[in-house]
Amino acid sequence: MNNRISVHFRAMNTDIEAQLIQQRNPHSDSAKETRDEAGEYAALVKEWFEDMETRLSRFNASSELNRLNRAAGSWMLVSDILFQLLAEAEAYRLRTDGLFNINVLAALQAAGYDRSFEHAGQFKPTTPFQGAIVRPDEPYMEMDARMKAVRLRSGVQLDLGGIAKSWSVRKLSDWLRRRKGIGRGLINAGGDAMVWDDRADGVPAELRIQNPWDAACSDEAIQLYNGGVATSNTLGRSWGTPQGKYHHLIDPRGMRPSGSDVVQCTISGPDVTACEVWAKVVCIAGLERGAAMLAEHAPSYESCIYMSDGSLHRLQAAIPPQRNGRRMK
Repeated sequence: MNNRISVHFRAMNTDIEAQLIQQRNPHSDSAKETRDEAGEYAALVKEWFEDMETRLSRFNASSELNRLNRAAGSWMLVSDILFQLLAEAEAYRLRTDGLFNINVLAALQAAGYDRSFEHAGQFKPTTPFQGAIVRPDEPYMEMDARMKAVRLRSGVQLDLGGIAKSWSVRKLSDWLRRRKGIGRGLINAGGDAMVWDDRADGVPAELRIQNPWDAACSDEAIQLYNGGVATSNTLGRSWGTPQGKYHHLIDPRGMRPSGSDVVQCTISGPDVTACEVWAKVVCIAGLERGAAMLAEHAPSYESCIYMSDGSLHRLQAAIPPQRNGRRMK
């Protein structure tokens, strides 16, 4: 027999969902013990994401991320969590030729995105646009792994955005699976989702892809045994300005909202954090360059890409998926 644990709450400025299936202890038939254990796991999931929000949100003035931003130009000791996340973000900056870049907070604020998105009606972009221009290939921080210390270059202001959510999903999923023996589960943070199933005869989970122009329509689906999926979109988090419509995906080559031919990209593959990064990169780079970068750097990932002209492109993985991979239909 199995225990199914369902958790729904809001954190990190998005909706969080967890579905965990644990094999029931055959030596216990206590309904109360089962309820207590389910409550414990639900509390753990909620506590983890709330802690990540406390540490990593740019909308929390006292967050560790904001303390680091205020210390730009000086060394600061940081938590192991923040250090790991910054190191991974830097690795992706290098791998994507700077198209993935977390040094975009000044540009987001210049575009008007200076508070959480539920207040989008109050966004007031700078006129003329004054986003700080930086070279995407230029390092913006120094890191001392021995001391767990970071020094941002003067003027650098980081926004961890989507990578914080996908990274948090992956870390929690790994911990529940390997340390707590949760053999089947799904954790979803605003569309950044990780699925796992340790059974040899497991049935894949089906995750629907929302049409970017019609929220009620999900005309594509991804089937996952073990892996992640993430979507980036220029339409959902967008707002009107006197200069036209802006959105939250900043192209670091000009520090303005990106203007490529891609309006939405969903990526599936082994690692949800990589899915989130590559989905964002494809939206910024556009179809032609994005497809080439996926083929070169992420051959085991596949994508579903909606274009500004309404067309849909599906890019299959160059490396065929294994039994624990994913299939798009």
